[in-house]
Amino acid sequence: MDDSLDDEPPEEVATRPLTAEEEARLEAYRLRYEPRGIDPADLASIAAAWDRAVAAGNEAEAAEVVTVVATAIGDHLVGTGYRWVMSTDPFGTDIAVEPPRRGVPVVVRTLVALRWMQRETGWIDGVVGHLARIARG
Repeated sequence: MDDSLDDEPPEEVATRPLTAEEEARLEAYRLRYEPRGIDPADLASIAAAWDRAVAAGNEAEAAEVVTVVATAIGDHLVGTGYRWVMSTDPFGTDIAVEPPRRGVPVVVRTLVALRWMQRETGWIDGVVGHLARIARG
């Protein structure tokens, strides 16, 4: 067995500001908040929209639901001090939110997609509320 890989340092997480194109993509997702009853300042509205979508269980709409809810969660966290960034880690590159003190970025789409696969409801208040409290220190 080759143990030489154990001596290599783990890859680091790198972030950069969003490009205009990436910002425009977020803005396009934000246009989809109102039909779903989402107000990113109101965590309960995001949770309610999520729970309704999970209950409907429409697989054809899964990517849309995950992306819109993830963007709303990101916008909610930005309201508490996070900032939108493009994050690159050993698993890839994706839009994320970074805490105010340069902690580990949260890839919100992954956070939400994992919960869609489990059909998990009732998690948004606890998880996103916890992340918001971290930002406030």
